[in-house]
Amino acid sequence: MSEDHKHPNYMLIWVVLLVLTVLEVAVAFFPQWFPGGGLGIIISTIALLLGMAFVKAGLVAWYFMHLKFEQKNFVLIVSFPLVLACVLVILLWPDVASA
Repeated sequence: MSEDHKHPNYMLIWVVLLVLTVLEVAVAFFPQWFPGGGLGIIISTIALLLGMAFVKAGLVAWYFMHLKFEQKNFVLIVSFPLVLACVLVILLWPDVASA
């Protein structure tokens, strides 16, 4: 890893994470804010929560775990288990939902 990189603004990243967390809480506690009824509200709530969670996880990995400054091969090695976990969850979802 090269030590001559410029350090990111960690306070700005922390503020973004805080805002996303507040938005997640708002989405979870006030699902009636979203259009549609019944299943539409549930799907939009889950999609928003998952999207914000992925953004937060990406920010933490990219900046606080310093993956931004690593070689591309290392980033691919670290990213592969995450992609594999997502694929496995999606593939196993029908088995869990039917139980």
